[in-house]
Parts: sequence; C-alpha cells; structure tokens
Amino acid sequence: MTVKNSTPQGPKGYPYIGNLFNLASSQGLDWLQSVTEKYGDVAKFRIIKRNMYLINHPDLVKEVLTHKMNNYSKKTYGFKIIRTVLGESIFTAMGDTWKRKRRLAQPYFHKKIIANLAQTMTDTIDDMRQDWAKVHAEQKHLDVGDAMMRITLTVVVRTLFSTSLTAKEVQTVADIFTPLLKGTNNRILYPIKFLYDLPLKRNIRYKENIEELDRIILGIIKKRRTSGEKPMDLLQMLMDARDEETGQPLNDQELRDEAMTIFIAGHETTANAMTWLWVTLTQYPEIRSKIEAEVEEVLGSRIPVAADFPKLSYTLKAFKEILRLCPPVPVIPRRVESNDIIGDYFIERGSSILFSPYLLHRHPDFWESPETFNPNRFDKESQRRQHPFAYLPFGGGPRICIGNNFAMMEAVFIIAMVLQQYRLELPAQTKVRPWFKLTYRPKGPVRMKLVKKGSVENS
Repeated sequence: MTVKNSTPQGPKGYPYIGNLFNLASSQGLDWLQSVTEKYGDVAKFRIIKRNMYLINHPDLVKEVLTHKMNNYSKKTYGFKIIRTVLGESIFTAMGDTWKRKRRLAQPYFHKKIIANLAQTMTDTIDDMRQDWAKVHAEQKHLDVGDAMMRITLTVVVRTLFSTSLTAKEVQTVADIFTPLLKGTNNRILYPIKFLYDLPLKRNIRYKENIEELDRIILGIIKKRRTSGEKPMDLLQMLMDARDEETGQPLNDQELRDEAMTIFIAGHETTANAMTWLWVTLTQYPEIRSKIEAEVEEVLGSRIPVAADFPKLSYTLKAFKEILRLCPPVPVIPRRVESNDIIGDYFIERGSSILFSPYLLHRHPDFWESPETFNPNRFDKESQRRQHPFAYLPFGGGPRICIGNNFAMMEAVFIIAMVLQQYRLELPAQTKVRPWFKLTYRPKGPVRMKLVKKGSVENS
C-alpha cells in the first residue's frame, strides 16, 4: 500500500550517469519493461543529474496528455535536439504557437482531404511493383527495410511537393536521412553536449545535412511563390491555409518547418511499421491469407481508389496490430513544469517523465496475450472496450499526430497492392532483432525472398 505523496521506487543506477546506459542500450525497452515489473506503474530513476519518472498506466498517461497537458511540456533535452532539425513545427511547438499552427493545418489532414491524395499514393506504389519485377526476375532477395523506406519517402515527396523534386534531389534526401537520424539519436540518448560541439567530421556533416535539406525545401517554397503554380499537394494546402482568427498564412520559415516534419517523420515511421508487418506475416501465414482474400474480394487485380480504403477493413486491422506490437516511437518524454501528484506519487518540478507506447501496448491488465499478433483486437466491439490510452501509436489527447489518417491510408494501399502480386518470405532461421533508439526499427538489413503470385515457387 502506498502513502499519498510518497516517492516512487526504482533502480539506483551508477554514480553520476545513473541509468543512462540501461536506457540508451539496444535492450533499453527490455530494461524499462523490467522496471515496471519490479516497481509498478510509476517508477523513478536517474539520467545524469535529472530525475526520471516512468509512467505506465493508461489512466495516468491520460492525465498527462489531456487535462494536465500544460504541466507536461516538450521542453525536454530530446525535443531541443529534434528542434534543431524540424524547427518549430506542429510536432515540436508549444503553447499558443502550437495552437495557432494546429488550428491552421488541421483541416488539411482530414480524411476527406487525404482521400484526394490516394491516386498519387497508388501510382507511386504501382511504380514500386514494376521495379520489383526486375528483382524477382533476377531471383534476388529484397532488403525490405530499404524498400519500404524508399516507397514511403517517394509517396511523401510526391504528395508534399508534387514533381518539384528532381530524381537527384530525392536521392540526396535518401542519402542524408540515415546519418541524420543516427546523429539525432546519438545526441538524444547520450546527452553529452560538448561531444557534439567538437569540430569532428561527423558533427560538421550533421550540420551540413540539415543545411542541405533546408536548401531543397526553401528552394521549392520560393519557386512555388514566384511561379504562381498551384498543384494539388500538401505544400500548396499549407501555403493556402489561413488562420481562422487572424487571417494570417504561414511564412516561409514556418512552411519549411512543417514540410521538414512531414518529410522526415512522415516516411520513416510508416516504413518501419511496414517492415515489421512483412516479417510478422511470414510468421502468421493464416493472417496473411485472410488479408489476401480480402484484397482479392475488394480489388481483384485493379489498383485501389480512395473509396476502397474503408472496405479493406481486415488489412487496416493488421496494420493497427503491428503498430501495437511495434510502435514507431516507443518512448515519449515530457518535462514537469510544476510540482504534481501522479497516482499516489509526488513528481517534482524540473524532472522528466517517460511513458512508452511499447509498454502500454503490452500492459497485461489491458491486453490479453499481448505478445501475440491478432488483428481481431481491432474489431469494432473490441475497440469499444479498449482503453483509449492503452493504444498510442500516434500519441494521444489534443496533440495526437496530425498525419495519422495519411499513414493509415498509405499503409493499407501498400499492403494491398504488394499482396496482389507478391509474397515476401523470410528465409528460415533468420532472426530479425529490434533496434531501439528514437524510433523502433529492425536492426540491420531485412532480406526477404520476393515471390511472384502464380509462379512455380509459390504453387
């Protein structure tokens, strides 16, 4: 039994660094899981000089993300690093700045608006399928992680910028992304500032990568303003948007920040989830067969249109379930602005809290057989019984990810269109290990056999 306003218990850690290496290691999520198992749904530990509180109950997370959201801000070290890349976008902004930008952009990410981008998505996916035909003809294994990253990047480029990027610029972005993500991860997980201020080649390259993305995006914005062209893409929607209270548009820097966020966050997270899905479907062939049957019934061999999205309901359930097992952002931090009580525990001003979609999605009080892949968890009746804050692949509360409708439609169309023509098979004895950093992705290449439907090897 706890005493009101008591201090939660937790692992002690090492002198000075506390539990830094436990959290930053590749087994960081396993360590967090062990902390909750030993100390309960509120636990305390230390990273260097800062007290950290791990919150692992949907009711408590709901408090943090809804009626107490102003007391739990994004003024964390991690978000400070992310702002150096993304700027003050809807994702990183706070207070009145966030409210204004969210109010301005929200209408353009409604399901009905996103549906207008469906053909751009499906045309892009069809191009990918045609490229895969060459891979199959040469009997090669496909690096699925790389393939999913490329397709989601191309979808984002075409829906955000139409044809404004050259093939060379798209390749530049692809080449920049991995080292930029790695550098950002390192800065967040190992918060030793002076290391990143040293004039080392990797530090210089990190800054140059951000500057190169700025050059590309600001160049597109400038060209769009001077040309008078108004293609139907997300950039143009943001350029045309006006604040309903002030009538003011986004300026060039604000457009850059939103475009950069869509550009970077809008493809890597979906690609990771899709990679996990292909690996998991190999392990659950009966579920893959159900998806294939639905795709055959709804689409046959034709390319889907926006109206097909709600009909591919089991396909969507499968994607939602992989987001449960493999949430793209596994841990989310907040800074405590004023002393507070969470559950039965005192949480002091200036400390940080963490909550983990990865852990919440496995909480045994809210999920039966949580390690089992089961799309039926997302039947209508099952979802009605689900605690809304036990499932947070896109965050929760007023700051839920604005791109969730985009990601869902894109993923369902990728799954459906791939399974119309191919199966992806993971070679026997292959183990795919997770890589836990800022995002949750497989470690290293994921090579799978590309099998064309109707071929001898698939019969």
